[in-house]
Amino acid sequence: MGLLKKFKTGVSNYIRHTDWLLLLLCTAAAAYGCLLVYSTAVTDGRGASDYMIQIAACGMGIVAAVVISKIDYDLICRCWPILSGVSILLVVLTLAGLGLNVGGTDDTAWLGVPIGGGRYITFQPAELMKITFIISFAHHLSKVREHINELKTVLLLGLHGMIPIGLVFLQGDDGTALVFICIFASMMLAAGLRPLYFLLALIAGGAMVPLVWSHLDADKQARFLSLIFVDEYLADEGWQQYLGLTALGSGQLSGLGFLQGGNIGGYTLYARNNDFIFTVAGEEFGFVGAVLLLLLLLGIVLVLLRDALKARDFQGMLLCAGIMSMIGFQSLINLGMNLRLLPVIGITLPFFSRGGSSVATLFLGIGVVLSVHYSSRVRVRETIFTKRPSA
Repeated sequence: MGLLKKFKTGVSNYIRHTDWLLLLLCTAAAAYGCLLVYSTAVTDGRGASDYMIQIAACGMGIVAAVVISKIDYDLICRCWPILSGVSILLVVLTLAGLGLNVGGTDDTAWLGVPIGGGRYITFQPAELMKITFIISFAHHLSKVREHINELKTVLLLGLHGMIPIGLVFLQGDDGTALVFICIFASMMLAAGLRPLYFLLALIAGGAMVPLVWSHLDADKQARFLSLIFVDEYLADEGWQQYLGLTALGSGQLSGLGFLQGGNIGGYTLYARNNDFIFTVAGEEFGFVGAVLLLLLLLGIVLVLLRDALKARDFQGMLLCAGIMSMIGFQSLINLGMNLRLLPVIGITLPFFSRGGSSVATLFLGIGVVLSVHYSSRVRVRETIFTKRPSA
């Protein structure tokens, strides 16, 4: 009876102190994403595995988030060498001849997990490395908080950030490298780095633009130029974004209807289940569906901001800020691609785009935030690793 009572008490405490709003918003976004992925699988003629993996990944991710939320985030951060080591090793394997190109991409950022019959499930290690980087960097920043504006400390923090950025850049995944840069800069800002350092970084970055531009291949240069010279590049690099905007506009207020999209004047938009999933929402559910998608993402970001502000300590705040910046910037970049405000660089829309490894690892990050929130609500933590002291 004593064990049963403790279990009931633990469940009661979890129900009362868990951030149900965040979990509900993320689950709703993932469910909406599964609906959109299912639609693209049916209308584009792909098999059931296209959406079944997505559904399974969402389910496992939600379960993992709940489990992680019961683990003290201090313990999670103390395990950063193991977590970072595993994720970095997996990324290195993609550079050691085991990397795969998936869906016509031009980078070898995936690993294949054999499932028999010559088939395999692909996994993108960089998605896991986003979460482990946020954990390790939050721990690093919390340790050097008092000296964060010293040059030596800034250089060491910069070296820490360059490890994942450099690895994904070597994979050829420029979009993910950009997301890592945004996470790094946001966490440095949240940690209290002086604005002077950001100004110097902007000046240095601006000075390097001509050099970087000269080293871009013709295709990547054309993606930028197509935003300015729309008509000139419309038939080539600008065609995909043109079809995306046409699909969005065709939905008007209430959309063409579920499973009625995918045919844009006889053409099919490439990667509409992934990078251009936002256009599917606009095409099939119209302005209403597109706004609902945006509100879900905005709600998630705002709740993450609230959790960051209410965290019990500096490290917890940085963890929430890191996850918030990852979801926020990745969403802005993806939406910019869909609306022809930014070049197409291969960035998925969090919780919505097809990708089992992406959505599952997102929920791992949400689990860490739930742990921070739970800790901020209770005076003495009761987790699966610690017990409440007896009276």
